[in-house]
Amino acid sequence: MNQVRLVVRDDNPRAVGTADMLTGLLADQGVSIEGTAPSAVVAIGGDGTVLQAASMAVELGIPVCGVNVGRVGYLAEFAEDEIADLAEAIGTDGFMTRHHSVLSVSTSSASATAINDIVVEKVISQRIIEVAVTVNDRPLATYRTDGMIVASPLGSTAYSLSAGGPIVDSSLDVLILTPIAPHSLLTRAIVLAPDAVVTISVVGDRPARINVDGRELCTVAPEEPINIRRGDATVEFLTLGRHPFPQAVREQFGLDHA
Repeated sequence: MNQVRLVVRDDNPRAVGTADMLTGLLADQGVSIEGTAPSAVVAIGGDGTVLQAASMAVELGIPVCGVNVGRVGYLAEFAEDEIADLAEAIGTDGFMTRHHSVLSVSTSSASATAINDIVVEKVISQRIIEVAVTVNDRPLATYRTDGMIVASPLGSTAYSLSAGGPIVDSSLDVLILTPIAPHSLLTRAIVLAPDAVVTISVVGDRPARINVDGRELCTVAPEEPINIRRGDATVEFLTLGRHPFPQAVREQFGLDHA
């Protein structure tokens, strides 16, 4: 690689300092962070920064990797003290790659791609919503809930996990359907096949909001179908293979110190 693009959490002094050091190390490898044709995107921050960079990488059709200077670094494989190894790997193309599925959401007026999750949630905080869920045009259940999460395996340790969903190995190709604080008999998350098409619609007169990777996409009216499926693209992560799934889980949740 001779060009990369940096995405830095510029309100974090540690991230800015790490970016400056990495820029110098990359220059020693003959790699520029300037230019219009980057071969990869490097995120420096926490998982939110990696999500931003990953969305950019999917649009450009190039891989992404992350340096973690935040508290949560499940998506960011490299620690601050590994940036010399990162720079050398970029300069010598000494990487392996991992491809992960993404999610696609569409309504009558909007569409988007998500790396982690798509959330359909209530707009009025004091009132729950009732949502009907179908899978491949077959009725699954109607939930009275604060919202529904459809997560990718990469997103299984984000909002879905806090709502009671499972931790899923990111190498798998599935969809995870998780209700948020449900007032229903069916309270558990459901893991669906990769070709599943999930359709969510709000029953009654209350609107819902769609959030994509934590960012608001739009508000939908009652009865309007929201279609969620695996996206056509994939997100490609650069890796040195140092943090296999069990180790990544242990590190994220501090189990090595338990």
